[in-house]
Parts: sequence; structure tokens; C-alpha cells
Amino acid sequence: MTCRHPSTPIINGALVINKGMISAIGQADYILNRFPKRDVLRLQSAVVMPGLVNTHAHLELPQLLNSLRAQNFTDWVLNLVRATKKLSKQAYAAAVSENLQTLIQTGTTTVAEICTHAVSPAIIKKMGLRAVVYHEIINMGPRLLVSGQRDSALVKFGFSPHSPYTVSQASLHDIEKYAKKRQRRLAMHVAESQDELNLLRGKKSRLEKLFKFAHWDPSSAPQGSSSFEYLDRVGFLSPRLLAVHAVQATDSDIRIIKKNNVSLAHCPRSNRELNVGRMPLKKYLDAGITVGLGTDSLASVTNLNMWDEMRYAFQLHRCDGITAEDIFKLATISGAQALGIDTEVGSLVPGKKADIIAVSMPKKNTGDLYSDLLRETKSCIITMVNGKILYRE
Repeated sequence: MTCRHPSTPIINGALVINKGMISAIGQADYILNRFPKRDVLRLQSAVVMPGLVNTHAHLELPQLLNSLRAQNFTDWVLNLVRATKKLSKQAYAAAVSENLQTLIQTGTTTVAEICTHAVSPAIIKKMGLRAVVYHEIINMGPRLLVSGQRDSALVKFGFSPHSPYTVSQASLHDIEKYAKKRQRRLAMHVAESQDELNLLRGKKSRLEKLFKFAHWDPSSAPQGSSSFEYLDRVGFLSPRLLAVHAVQATDSDIRIIKKNNVSLAHCPRSNRELNVGRMPLKKYLDAGITVGLGTDSLASVTNLNMWDEMRYAFQLHRCDGITAEDIFKLATISGAQALGIDTEVGSLVPGKKADIIAVSMPKKNTGDLYSDLLRETKSCIITMVNGKILYRE
């Protein structure tokens, strides 16, 4: 079965790959007759579908969840800062290689990586995954000199000012100016916790501990009714921005997000582990806002398997009317849209890149293929990027 998504699945389907691109798709009999001299890879009892798009990860982080757990979000952040100071470049590199292998075996073909230690880009290129790599920036100083790397065929580069409370307004201005001139994508953790919201509103916030730890002037903290209101006021919101988490959002924030055509990355398992709240996903989708799905890092989740993320997202939001098919959209075409690469990947359409996975047909057929896949799928039969098979069971 071939699942073009978001179209109706094709029973006994087939597709043609030429020079890393999808050139045709349809019923197997028709495709085989039309292209008789092609090499054929036959898959029995399998579903062929677009590769999964992970819109938020920190691949350089190893499994730290158990050692970082804390009573609140800010203490978790401080635990993370202390833990990473003890890690070597070799440890980061080992984590990237292992995490990429997990992504590939479980069907992620595109990852949005937050690069903090300058280790992940070279390994991503070597292992052949498609990626948007955002270089993380933390700077509460008055100005910032910004520079970037050159894109390759599979890896595009952008910037990730960490959050509204760890990057000064002047630095945000410099980053936005450079990114706009070079047409670079941006990503930022936004509206992740109540601590963040309290800080902006001038209320008592645990994030004051972070400012003290980092020796930042408390008067440099951002001010606003919300993170999105603040970023809108300082001119940082744009269609190039991917706002990660977006848990603490009001109806007014939703209007601001829509007005600026900002995309969102939803990381429900991380939100659960850090106890920061529940994204109002249905409200975002009803407002026509683009939302992708992401795993976040091994500092806040147990694994980087997008199927586990999809399962939990469905469990969390189905009471609001979110369907299993909606979850597949978040993990494929909507994720590609959130990263600005939906003309290249995210669905099986002639003219798009051959980023394709195959998974086993569910053993139990309830009549809803998407929910059946969510219930049973854990890994892949095949993972392909740009027409190249990276993994085969």
C-alpha cells in the first residue's frame, strides 16, 4: 500500500524514483507497464509513506533525563546547564551518531536540529539525513555579530536564539536583520513555561535564579504581557520563525501567531516530562496555524522515536477531536511546511524528493489505517532520503 498523504492510500501502489526524485506514482500494474525497464523493489504487506519530519531535536545531548529531573522547569534548566558543562566534544559526537541512527531506523528523514556545540552538522551530512540546523544563540549582551554556514544539498542552516529570556532585544534585532537578509530560518523556544510568562509580566519567577546563575542584570529581562506579544512588539515574528513548545498561549497570542504566519513545533512528551502544560493544539489548527511535531531531546524524553511522539500526541489530543490522520499530517507535510521545505518533502508527489519510508502493514485492521499504524508501528522496514536507502531491516 502506498500512502501519498494527505490523499487516499493507494492499494497495491507503486512509485518511480529517478535521480533522487519521485517521478511517478499510481497503481502497481500501471506503473510497471509504463516503466518496464526499471529495477523493482517489491515490498510485501507494507505501507509506503512520506518520511517523518521531526521539527525539534537537540541531537548533541545524550540520555540525561533521569539525572536532570527536577521539581520545576527552571531547576531542570539549571541542571541541564551544569550537566552539559561536564560533557566533552567526544560525548556530544557520540550522542549525535547514536541519535541519528535512532531517527533513521524509526523513519525520520528530516530533522530540525538545535546545534549548540558545533558538533552535529558534519555528522548529519555524513549519515545522509535531511536537516535544518539552527545554530543556538544565548546572548544577553547589547549587540551580537552573526554569521552563518553555507547550505548543502541536504542540510540547510538557520539560527536559534534560545528563548525570549536568554537573548537580549538588541541581539534579537541583529539576528533578525541578518536572517532576513540571508533568508535564513529561525527557531526559538517560546511560551514554554509559566516561569517564562511570570518573568515577562514582572511577577515572581523562578527564572530569576537563572539570571543570578548567569550573572545577568535582572533589569535586562524582557517585559510584556506574553512572550508572543513581546516578540511581536520588537519585530521578531515572521513566517521564517518556528516557535517551539508554545504551551502558554492565550487567544490573543493565537491571533498574533496567525497574523505573523509563525509556525509551531509541538513536543508533547517533553511538555509532559517538564510539567509545563498542554499545547492548545486544536485551537492552533482551527486558526489555520501550521504545526509540526518534534521529539525534543534526550534531556526531556526517553527516546527520539517519532512514532512514540505521534502516539502520545494522539492520546493527548483525541478528546479535542484530533484524528490519527491529523497526527500523520503534523509528522509529515505540516512539519515540512513548518520548516519551509514542503515543496521538496512531506508528501509522495511527483517532483518532490524521494524521502520515503516503508513500515509493516498493521496486523489488526479496524478500518482506520492511520490509527492502526499508530497503535502498532515502532520502526521501519526501509528508510530512504533523496532516493538513497539509509536503512533496511
